[in-house]
Amino acid sequence: MKQLLLTLSLVALHLSAVAQENFDGSMRAYGLVDITTLDSDILVDLKYSTEDNFVGVDMYGELERAYFEESFARRVVRAQQILRERHPELTLLIYDAARPISVQRAMRREVEGTELESFVADGTRGGRHNYGVAVDLTIATLDGEPLDMGAGFDDFTKAAYVKGTADSADASTRTVKVYRDYAQWQVEQGIISEEAARNRLLLIEVMHEAGLYPYRREWWHFEEIKTMSATRERYRLLDF
Repeated sequence: MKQLLLTLSLVALHLSAVAQENFDGSMRAYGLVDITTLDSDILVDLKYSTEDNFVGVDMYGELERAYFEESFARRVVRAQQILRERHPELTLLIYDAARPISVQRAMRREVEGTELESFVADGTRGGRHNYGVAVDLTIATLDGEPLDMGAGFDDFTKAAYVKGTADSADASTRTVKVYRDYAQWQVEQGIISEEAARNRLLLIEVMHEAGLYPYRREWWHFEEIKTMSATRERYRLLDF
């Protein structure tokens, strides 16, 4: 029996590894594009292809490229162009992009029963990453050194928040001024530094000009200003 269980475990690990190795092919089969084929200056460091993430587990295996729906990818590229025009010494650095629903569900299993459970969708219907229309990113120097944003990636404290109001599909509630006022309040409260506030606002401004908006609890997460029902109607779930 022990030998059988060991064999089954090895088979499961092998199948998991094969699935991870095929993520690139599956992304392309779903019509997603590798962001660096549109702009090779954008840096990519997929945190879920390492153990440097909140679950402490490599979820992506061999996947190293950042894939998106093409229209979304072009928004990210536009943000990079805006940043480059204003600060030639800086670049976008992507931490996460399209995420297969199988990975979403695996992430949830890793945190079930812990204090992190509420931060991870269970993968029943899929979130924006699972449709290829969300990006986690920061600004870095050209050699890949991230700027100070006041809280790290995958920080779930209030130091990672970017505004105090609820997210909505109403653009009037998600203006740069709203984010600037909230960042200034965080500085006044000693939550983040003046430098971190400036860096956050720079990221928000270039992304906002490209038509992408931050999620209120994660300074690094940007998305279209579109409801989830509209997102699910327009885009295809990455069901692999």
